Amino acid sequence: MGLLLALIAGGGGFLFVEQYTREYRERAVTYDLGQINKLEVPSLILDRNGKEIGRIFVQNRSIMPIGDVPGLFIDTLCAGEDSRFKSHSGVDYIGIVRALKLNYQAGETTQGASTITMQLARNAYPLKQDAAARGEGGVQRKMVEAFLAMRIEERYSKREILEYYLNRIYFGSGFYGLRSASLGYFGKEPKDLNVQECATIVGLIKNPTKNSPLNSLKDSRKARDMVLGRMNEEGMLSAKELAETRAKPLHVNPKPLRRGTSHLYERIADGVAGSLGVDGLAAGGYTIHTTISSEVQNAAEKALAVSLSGAEKHPGFTRQKYSEYDRQGKNADPAYLQGAVFMVDHATGEVLAHVGGRDYAEVPYDFIEMGKRPMGTAFFPFLYSAALADKHSPAAMLEDEPMDNRAVMVGGQEGILGEWGMEVPSPKYDGMISLRRAFTHAKIAATVRLGGEIGIQRIIDAAVAFGFSMKDSKPLPRVSVGWEPASLKQAVTAMSTFPLGGRRGAAKFSYIDRIENSEGRVVYRRKPSANPSGRLLDSAVAWQVHSMMAGGMTDGSARGLAGSLLEKPFPGAGKGGTTHDFADTWFLGYNGRVTCGVWTGFLQGNSEPIYPGAFSRDLSMPVWAAAMNAAAPAFGGGSIDRPDSLAEVEICSVSGQRATQFCQEMVEDVSSGTVRSKSTKTAEYFREGTQNLPFCTHHSGAMAGDADPSYALGSMPALDALPILPKSPVLIGEDPYHTELPSYAGGGGRTGFVSRSTNVLDSLDLGDFDDTIRMTKPPRLEIQPD
Repeated sequence: MGLLLALIAGGGGFLFVEQYTREYRERAVTYDLGQINKLEVPSLILDRNGKEIGRIFVQNRSIMPIGDVPGLFIDTLCAGEDSRFKSHSGVDYIGIVRALKLNYQAGETTQGASTITMQLARNAYPLKQDAAARGEGGVQRKMVEAFLAMRIEERYSKREILEYYLNRIYFGSGFYGLRSASLGYFGKEPKDLNVQECATIVGLIKNPTKNSPLNSLKDSRKARDMVLGRMNEEGMLSAKELAETRAKPLHVNPKPLRRGTSHLYERIADGVAGSLGVDGLAAGGYTIHTTISSEVQNAAEKALAVSLSGAEKHPGFTRQKYSEYDRQGKNADPAYLQGAVFMVDHATGEVLAHVGGRDYAEVPYDFIEMGKRPMGTAFFPFLYSAALADKHSPAAMLEDEPMDNRAVMVGGQEGILGEWGMEVPSPKYDGMISLRRAFTHAKIAATVRLGGEIGIQRIIDAAVAFGFSMKDSKPLPRVSVGWEPASLKQAVTAMSTFPLGGRRGAAKFSYIDRIENSEGRVVYRRKPSANPSGRLLDSAVAWQVHSMMAGGMTDGSARGLAGSLLEKPFPGAGKGGTTHDFADTWFLGYNGRVTCGVWTGFLQGNSEPIYPGAFSRDLSMPVWAAAMNAAAPAFGGGSIDRPDSLAEVEICSVSGQRATQFCQEMVEDVSSGTVRSKSTKTAEYFREGTQNLPFCTHHSGAMAGDADPSYALGSMPALDALPILPKSPVLIGEDPYHTELPSYAGGGGRTGFVSRSTNVLDSLDLGDFDDTIRMTKPPRLEIQPD
């Protein structure tokens, strides 16, 4: 009778369990076991025109076959996570009872009962999300997990289950899978792990974040020691071995795998993670619409590679070469020549191209995001802006003569300060030159003298306003030659001020326009952001600097550049930069819509040159031109208009003063032996209030030692009034030598003062006279010996 009751009770209990668990068993059947090793769905990256430019695999993972996993690690894993893995069918009922007992005794949950197969089930399938959607708790989810684990055990072998498990699970600090964790924490392949390293990695499984040795060595060691204790309980370690292993310190040697394939993809992945969260990014399957132009990106990458390769072929290049770098690990770390390109829409902050380095796989360091190097002469636009915003004009005269290097102290403490800014093999000094000429030809000594006139602190303050990190810079003369380091982002933002008419450039750059999920629904859309309000420069000053940079592209340190650009006439401008030691080159420039910056140099901070005489016009400028030409079809056009607040005045290019009809120079044609008269008049642009200049004294005929110098034009103030125009010759009768003649300012309208005495040649009204005066060459001078 008792046996019958027991059978009835058992049968009733079986029917109850069968009925109660049927829903969960049926739900477990809905999961496709064929998808168990589908690790991640990539997210597509599209450029601004919908062209695929890459895919993002978020998880830092490297797949390895189970045959490459050492037996030591498998034993350690089983001891720490599932001691009966080789014998159970997916669920460890003995382990469940043991866990319930230990948790009851401890008064808290200290033990889990999930087998390796159950852990694989919940990692491979969205069990937690599905349970949450149904409003179910942990018990119901665990039941689905158990039944799914049984199905997995029926379908796959133990070795297959281990392989899927070890390639999938998360080991903390961004490492997915055993090989990624082994390299990420200990810098070695799994086959080379020792017992304490195996125990450390297994100890991460229960709490990957807390137990990561990169986060807490104390917690990681505690978890390690618990796993070692389980190995002792399972007979894998003797008591002596346990004590010795636990006594050893925990050392890490991170050499992680790199997730991305380029610096650009890393920036985009970071942007997606910032918009959707790390978990959202890990889900994959997104379509990411970026602001990138694939045409510009590809052109920039190609041009940079060509430029750097060409530099390494220069006879003077002695550093490590990219082609000769030992990628098998026998050589030193990669220290070859690097470069970066960054282009943005300066009105919106949208990034069109981001080339953060030469080879991401070998050097993941992103110069655009993290690098800073001295700008050299590329800093000149910002220094000259400070001068023009002060009391100077483009016609102001500067002394271009040799300077003692002790006044600046760059590249040595003795000798003459170099003139590397002109970017020619044999630079020359021109005496007194205009501020415009000093800028367009990147004159070093003249610029240092200008910096002294402005005041170094004023230059630093202006640089800080432009966005450069120079608040703590010492006010030393070397600031004037671009000594202080800057980032490419800072430089591009600052350069954007000029095409924007003095308004501030973008404070925030955008890489992502919108993100769509696998169903095509927009889950993120970029909010349009305006540039910071306020004006950094007077529009007149911004245009003055712009016009000087444009001049440098036809007759200056960047001569010839305008002819190589697709946009004709080119509406923008640019400025190259070379440092005193030839270790860095820059080129910064813009058109009406975009601003682009290029840098080349070494990441290792030293003063060794790329090669002696490495100029920006040879390294960075061609890369900039290629990027701008690629952008021209879609981002060309636009105009940078001269503001009404600028007054155009004809000046003498020699004296920098108001031109007269006498501003002529005789120029000899060496090939023909003829001498031509050439006008020195040129148009210059002045801010309102700065255009009142004296008339040219260099060509006025005023001479030193004149009995009455008060009549010299240079000594007389310029009057802002229209003088009375003569209606007839001043002299009665003939004056064949023009000894007294009113000197008219070129172009009519205003007249100057009467010249008391002139030389005969200067008094000729040459105007646009372009006839030749043939002169016989003098005979060769021969000096006879005594």
